[in-house]
Amino acid sequence: MAITIRDIDQHYYMIESLKSLTESNVTTKALIKGGYLAVDLGQQLDDEREKRIKAESELKELKEKFAAYIKSKDELLNALK
Repeated sequence: MAITIRDIDQHYYMIESLKSLTESNVTTKALIKGGYLAVDLGQQLDDEREKRIKAESELKELKEKFAAYIKSKDELLNALK
């Protein structure tokens, strides 16, 4: 299988950055480690997305409870007038 690299400079800097990130001087080792890092970061992203959705749901529920509390308080105050 042949691979055509169109932007050699960009490719070179990406590989060098990946080597630095993975602390590896060997290109193939850096690529493999980079793949594992990408999978790990993808899992972390999914976990954070789930946490955000849960937090947004809890916030919505709290806002609804607070709105109900304010409405009940206002109705009580109006009833006492």
